[in-house]
Amino acid sequence: MFTLKPGRFGGRLQTLSSKLLVLSLLALLVALVSIGYTLALSWRLEGGAAAINDVGSLRMRTFRAAYLLSTHAPRRQLLDEVGGFDQTLARLKRGDPARPLFLPDNRDIRDQQRRLELRWRDDIRPLLLAEDGAQPTPQRLHAFVAEIDSLVSLVERDNESHTNLLRMFQMVLIAMALAGAVTMAYMLFLMVINPVSVLSDAIRRLREGELDTRVDVDRRDEFGMLAAGFNQMADRMQDLYQNLENKVSQKTREVEEQNLRLKTLYDMTSFLHQQRALDETCQGFLRRLMRLTGADAANARLVDPERGKLDQVAQQGLPEEMAIHEECIPNDACHCGEAVQQPFAVLRHIGELEGEEIRHCRKAGFASIAVFHIRNQREDVGIFTLYFREKRTLSMAEQILIETLGQHLGVAIENQRLSARERHFAVSEERNLMAQGLHDSIAQSLSFLNLQSQMLEDAMNAREEELARENLAFIRAGVQECYEDVRELLLNFRTRISKQEFPEAVLTLLQRFEQQTRIPASLELSGEGKPLDPQQQLQVFFILQEALSNIRKHAAASAVKVEIDNGASFRMRISDNGRGFSPEQMAAKAARHVGVSIMQERANRIHSQIQIRSEPDQGTTVELTLPKEERTSA
Repeated sequence: MFTLKPGRFGGRLQTLSSKLLVLSLLALLVALVSIGYTLALSWRLEGGAAAINDVGSLRMRTFRAAYLLSTHAPRRQLLDEVGGFDQTLARLKRGDPARPLFLPDNRDIRDQQRRLELRWRDDIRPLLLAEDGAQPTPQRLHAFVAEIDSLVSLVERDNESHTNLLRMFQMVLIAMALAGAVTMAYMLFLMVINPVSVLSDAIRRLREGELDTRVDVDRRDEFGMLAAGFNQMADRMQDLYQNLENKVSQKTREVEEQNLRLKTLYDMTSFLHQQRALDETCQGFLRRLMRLTGADAANARLVDPERGKLDQVAQQGLPEEMAIHEECIPNDACHCGEAVQQPFAVLRHIGELEGEEIRHCRKAGFASIAVFHIRNQREDVGIFTLYFREKRTLSMAEQILIETLGQHLGVAIENQRLSARERHFAVSEERNLMAQGLHDSIAQSLSFLNLQSQMLEDAMNAREEELARENLAFIRAGVQECYEDVRELLLNFRTRISKQEFPEAVLTLLQRFEQQTRIPASLELSGEGKPLDPQQQLQVFFILQEALSNIRKHAAASAVKVEIDNGASFRMRISDNGRGFSPEQMAAKAARHVGVSIMQERANRIHSQIQIRSEPDQGTTVELTLPKEERTSA
């Protein structure tokens, strides 16, 4: 089988559509020529028939003119007949395509027409128009009429020959139509039906399982292209059928490899997202990676940019001497250190390398190493190295998978670092608040006790017993207040809201406040909004504790009311009927009173607003508002 590349024009003539178009144009051309020739013959026959009629009318006009002359009819009638004869002769001579009318283009007919015209002009017409009464003899008239009959006979014979020619041409047309039909049917069979039948038979045999079925490509038209396409399809089907088992096995291996990679990736991701110590995370990562790659040993090292060192955090399977050597190395100490500066994984075969930096790997019996990055957001966190005792080359798919696992390890390490920083920050904040609370309560009380102790000493030195007793009473009251502050702080620090519902924790806090201060405290709950998250609950609870502590220390109130509205926005209002204070006092209190700043800081932590309203002898109201937008985002 082969294909040729014909020229542009020749290639167009090779197509089936071009062949059918050429045949159709040839058939149309033959039909048009035949029809045109038939119309020309019919037109000539029609003109000849009209000429026969006009020539025959000359005979009638001749006898009528002779009759009018013999009967001495009016001369006008005779002139009309002669004039009509002249007009007919002239019309026969020039012809009339509109009728149509013309004498056939025949020499004998033209000669006979000229003889008839001369005889009429020189012999018959002068006698008919003579003034002396002369008349043409019957012999002359019959001889003239014989000339007319001769012309008619010539025209009739010419028409008869054209009629026979027309019949013969019609028979030829019939034969040509039959031959054309047979030729078209044969061409259709040859160019369309037979190729379709061959292709249909080949498709049937292919469908029945004869995969070696092929079609000969012996033409360049559309069916040749179909045959070539069929052969290509049959070749591919035969190849697929013969190699189906191998292809299925290959696809099965590929699917198994992909499933293994996905399973490894899932297992590693699940492991790395569990809360563990850093060394445990890295040890588990290395164990799983060694099972995946068949490595004999592995270690992980993290980058310390300030020291320019790589600190080993985990290792598996390394000899003791090598493990100690790898504990801390410079960033550029060996191929592992150089890998930190590389944007891609580093694969090395120890037997192909020389130098001090790989001598310890060769001494430990390793033939190949593979160094990969531990990265988070394209930032280097560290590296991990796989050691092989046999020469090992990792495929590109394995490298991509291991690099992906290294990125997950980098994310897990960075998450642990961020979690540690967050815990450290939270502890620092709580220590700051504790320090502020101690300064506001115990530190001020101790300062007051120190001052009273000095005054007591002065009174005792001055032998002023009454003043000494008064100072001693102040000292006793200060010690009691300091004791209450310490107890309250210890109880607040031990509070764990997660063990009970928030309303129950608030109620427990109010009951403890009543027991300590003997001040009645009421609680009103409303709203059915969603619960606060743990951080919001904790800060709201601490703000309530601080507000109650301020009431105990400074308000001298006889009643406390707490209102909590858990609607779309969370609102908490703590009000008392104590002594209150003026706006000027409130500004001074906010500047020097640590409790107010503590409440404000805790409110800022959960993006809420806190307002303190008070009037002298009208009590104080502390109102906390957590907008619904902040609740939704939390």
